[in-house]
Amino acid sequence: MAQTSVDRPLRVEHGSLFLYYCFDVGEEILLEKIEHIFGEAPTTSHLVVERLTPAYVQYRRPPLLIELGSIALSAHYAPAVCRAKLYDFGVISIVFKLPLQGELKDLIGVATELVGNPKVYQRAREQLQRLQSALAPGIVQASHSEEVEWEDYAIFSIEQFERPLSAQQLLSEYGSEIAKILRCEIEPLSASELSEAIRQPLSYYEDELALIDWNAAFLYDPRQSYDVPDVLEYAVAMLLELRTYDALLDRVLDRAYDDLEKKPSILTLRPFAAIIDYLSEVKLDVSEVIDKVTNSLKLIGDPYLARVYNVAATRFGLSAWQASVRQKLATVESL
Repeated sequence: MAQTSVDRPLRVEHGSLFLYYCFDVGEEILLEKIEHIFGEAPTTSHLVVERLTPAYVQYRRPPLLIELGSIALSAHYAPAVCRAKLYDFGVISIVFKLPLQGELKDLIGVATELVGNPKVYQRAREQLQRLQSALAPGIVQASHSEEVEWEDYAIFSIEQFERPLSAQQLLSEYGSEIAKILRCEIEPLSASELSEAIRQPLSYYEDELALIDWNAAFLYDPRQSYDVPDVLEYAVAMLLELRTYDALLDRVLDRAYDDLEKKPSILTLRPFAAIIDYLSEVKLDVSEVIDKVTNSLKLIGDPYLARVYNVAATRFGLSAWQASVRQKLATVESL
């Protein structure tokens, strides 16, 4: 009979928790201008900017990475390394990286305490506000709202357990614990919820595993490559943009319907023309941004990463969001 996690606890020797907070800060970020801004910054600045050009992906415009130093998120954990990634389509991703060590079951407590924690979100907002003031000249049509649109996500990435394990062993012996980590739940999950949380496991090598859920992902990768986290981060940014512009189109259409229902007269012909011009402008702007987002990343010669992205897209409902945006753009076109 196979041993269960209760019979044989599993220790994590080395791992990391990545907490992602993606913010929509404007219509576009002029990356070349940002590089120029930081190129003229004082040498005492601890911000480090670099272009991300990994071989496994092809960015239409490679994002910029800005190192932000160490930040304390909780008295119970070591300080997190913080960095920001800037995408040209108007998204800044604030990421906290914390070390993980201890028994696998202890990560359930880590998940329930840190994932979705309002205090951690506030730390991300503080870093965002710090960046926005410095990057303002390079952000086109910046979002001035105090409550910018955002999405969060967590990745538990394990590099080494106390003993070698295959993906099959990890799932069969510790699947219930991993499911509770993904769902941030201390109490035992129902059989259906457990199955849903760990469905569609992905592996390229026998000793690695990727489990992607809607709220978090669990990665076991002894080689500690960053390709899968990068693809997942991009998918979260894409979800944010689709959701943001879907909501924008809702507001635009509501306003247009209200204006068009007003009784026309000679005095209101010019305002009606202005409404149509405004709708045309919005349609063009939204179409350009969505095109930029969906074509920003190309996965070159790596079917495994393509599968990772496809599973994430399914979990995040990207197809439904894309269909909703297309339908509303068509409605704008018809007015």
